[in-house]
Formats: sequence, structure tokens, C-alpha cells
Amino acid sequence: MSGNVEAGLVRRAVAALNSGDIEAYLGGFAPDCLRGVGGLGVALTVPEIRANLRQLFAAFDRLHLDEDLLFGADGHACARWTLRGVHIGEYGGIASTHREIAVETCEVYTFTGDKVTECHVYGETMSLFNQLSGSAHE
Repeated sequence: MSGNVEAGLVRRAVAALNSGDIEAYLGGFAPDCLRGVGGLGVALTVPEIRANLRQLFAAFDRLHLDEDLLFGADGHACARWTLRGVHIGEYGGIASTHREIAVETCEVYTFTGDKVTECHVYGETMSLFNQLSGSAHE
């Protein structure tokens, strides 16, 4: 486990998220933080991140972000995550499938003080929907 400040800040925010506290998670982000998502083409604002997290928590039971790797220094952190849960409600137009998901992503965070001021998410953007539909391209 990394002992640096940036990794600790990310770890604390994700612990709040994993306990279901979206607001405490977002408390680790500056109000004007933008989250770029690979393949999306548009950066998400904090209110858009909040709305998406609410949708995820409503649609997935046992939603949890597992830390696969986390390190940082000098105002930056990088994390590899696996988002896990069980699909119990409509998400993205797909009715409940009761399928388990495991979506791998990598996130790079930029900090100013103790707040994330910029974030970039990299991964297979269609992985979640492929898993929900049972596609062979998971």
C-alpha cells in the first residue's frame, strides 16, 4: 500500500464511495473539477459525476470500487480500479439482468492542495454494456 498523500486522499474518497456516501466522495473534488472519460469526447462536471453515481447505485447492488493499484506523488495519483456489482435496476436503457459486472478502468488524478482538480478515466468504455447484454466482447 502506498503511503503518499495523493494516494491517501484518493483512497479516503473511494472508501466513502464504497460505503455509499456519494457526497463525501465528491468532497475530495474541487467544485470545478472536470473528469475526462476516454471515448466520451466530453469532460464531465461534478454535478454530472454525481448524477451518474446516483444512477449506478440505483441500478447495481453491492456496487464497489476495488483498488487494484494506486500510487502518486507531486500532485498526481494514478489508480487501476475494478468496479463490481450486480445489475438489479434499469441502467442505460437496459432492464435488470441480475448479472455481475467487473469493469476495469485506470484513472489519473491531478491535485491542487487536497482536492482533485482534474481527472482522466481510461478503459474500455463499452465493457459495462457488453457485460449487461452478455456480449462476447466483454
